[in-house]
Amino acid sequence: MENLIKYVNNKNKQLLNSDFTFEYLFNVTCDQENRIFGEYIDNFKIVSVSYKELKSYSLKMASFFDANIKDKKNSFVGLYLENSINWVASFWGLLLSGYKVALLNPKLPYEVNKQVIKSLGINTVIASSTIFKDVNAIIIDANNKFSDSVLAYEELKVKASANEIAICSTATSLNIKICIYTGYDITYQVLNAKSIIKANNMVKKHYQGRLKVLAFLPFYHIFGLIAAYFWFSLFGRTFVFLKDYAPETILNTIRRHNVTHVFAVPLLWNTIAKEVEKKIDAQDEARIKQINKWMGRSIKIQSVFSTLGMNFARKIFKEIIDKTLGDSIKFLISGGGEVADQTLRLINAIGYPLFNGYGSTEIGITSVELRKKAKYRCLGTVGKPFKSVQYKIDDDCLLVKGTSTCSKIIYIDGKVQKLNKDEWYQTCDIAKIDNKGYYYISGRLDDVYVASTGEKYNPDLIEKQCLLKEVSNFSILNLKNKLTLIVQVEEDASLLAKVNVKTEVEEVVNRLRSEGYPLFNVYFTTDPLMNKNAIKVSRKLLTKNIDNGIITLHDFSLICSSDITEEAIEDEIVNKVSQVFSEVLNKDIKEIGLNQHFIFDLGGTSLDYISLLVKLKAAFNIEFNFDDASMATIKQFSKYIMNNKLEK
Repeated sequence: MENLIKYVNNKNKQLLNSDFTFEYLFNVTCDQENRIFGEYIDNFKIVSVSYKELKSYSLKMASFFDANIKDKKNSFVGLYLENSINWVASFWGLLLSGYKVALLNPKLPYEVNKQVIKSLGINTVIASSTIFKDVNAIIIDANNKFSDSVLAYEELKVKASANEIAICSTATSLNIKICIYTGYDITYQVLNAKSIIKANNMVKKHYQGRLKVLAFLPFYHIFGLIAAYFWFSLFGRTFVFLKDYAPETILNTIRRHNVTHVFAVPLLWNTIAKEVEKKIDAQDEARIKQINKWMGRSIKIQSVFSTLGMNFARKIFKEIIDKTLGDSIKFLISGGGEVADQTLRLINAIGYPLFNGYGSTEIGITSVELRKKAKYRCLGTVGKPFKSVQYKIDDDCLLVKGTSTCSKIIYIDGKVQKLNKDEWYQTCDIAKIDNKGYYYISGRLDDVYVASTGEKYNPDLIEKQCLLKEVSNFSILNLKNKLTLIVQVEEDASLLAKVNVKTEVEEVVNRLRSEGYPLFNVYFTTDPLMNKNAIKVSRKLLTKNIDNGIITLHDFSLICSSDITEEAIEDEIVNKVSQVFSEVLNKDIKEIGLNQHFIFDLGGTSLDYISLLVKLKAAFNIEFNFDDASMATIKQFSKYIMNNKLEK
């Protein structure tokens, strides 16, 4: 591996001596011809694409657009694709052919994207289908394979490239903003990478000689575009593209490609943490105590010897590591919202270095906690501002200014706000600074609940203390001027699941109230609290959906009857175990007796028995001993599961 620091310094010098344009960023990125730009799986085989191939394909894409787009040069063209090699080539192809790029967000509602198209005067959209009927559509495959129709063109001889892109906010505040970034703004964002590497050498760690970034965060989102794509493409590192975003696809892709770096929103990290906790809860009581004790020790050791402690943690928690992201992970960042305290502690404790960052569509990525010791990673700070920006706090609000913020904000209502690089921009994020100069972000000013006493309560800070693992999702919001907890449960949740939710939520609510939080109401709903494509719950949208009757709330005390008997729960468990027996044996459930032996009476094989244990483990989140075949009937399994769950 080359001297990376020397390589980084050389790249920085090139950028500082450049004309600060996207065209220059393209050339300085793609001139690393022999390096691997991207990997993806095609028919179970890993396909690699070099930076040389990407450069050639992007220039052919530019020729393709030059011939097929009839709009006026330097006007905006929409790019409506998910992450793929075709997204990257289309992005550069549009800019190099003289068109400004509007990064449309497929995860936003159709009507929102139509408003963005109207606001920017877009006449042409690059997409995988003719989704927008009022504009011209140029169809590009929504995958990683090079398009034959594009390959038929010669590489474009660039004459006049465009130098602006538009990025849309994620709409969690119901106030859509279109942020305009120039090549100058993005170049200063990219230049921050050097100070990150200097502050923490973990970010440059490789696995088996390779550094691979999971292309999980959308490149049309500011976090994904800067922290994932630009920071690492500048240094010729490899991006691993996903076939889809199913949880099993994400985990399998990370392990198969030996991904080293993953940047994601708190939703992913909180989900992983909940799954880790479920795996721990499935152990016996003695094992759970042992795991929790070693997690505490792991944080302490990593807070003295960061690298040694991390390696130690991965050996202690190897079983968990193998079942989650695997052993290749070297650096993780959470950004785009509040991550739970328990999530930071849990993921760092098992040996994955998870850091917390901050930024927004308007200001770009502006800071990340970079201290190597685990005790700092678990504090939830967002670090110190990067070289390109300055922070200050005014009446609890974070203000930002610098060379890397966006140049202009266009609102859907037609208002245009130009950002002066020498003037402070009000983020409306609540912030504080400690005595060492490290910043903490704790929610939005417009989410704050003011009690009758005049005291202020921040829902984000309260949520950070709750990692509710038994519910699908939850949110704390100001509902009709009362601080309210809303939990989402599955519509077909079992009696046992509802009992578990009731127990966990009541414990959390009692703890919060004992700590002085005026939590008035608790409701449950079977309706989703957020859009399936959203990256976090929007309190404003949630409140709107409740007011409009889209989400129906139920008094939490009604989630399950207080007089549910053990017999009723056991009957439900027996029914579920019977269904699993039926699936594994491919027999009608009526043919299976409760006391019939799985092998001797029902004809199951030893392999069928292993399959039975796997399915029962998934259904009830419970560990079975694969070497112990003492349980063989529906009645025996049901009794074991019942006893285990009641003890928990």
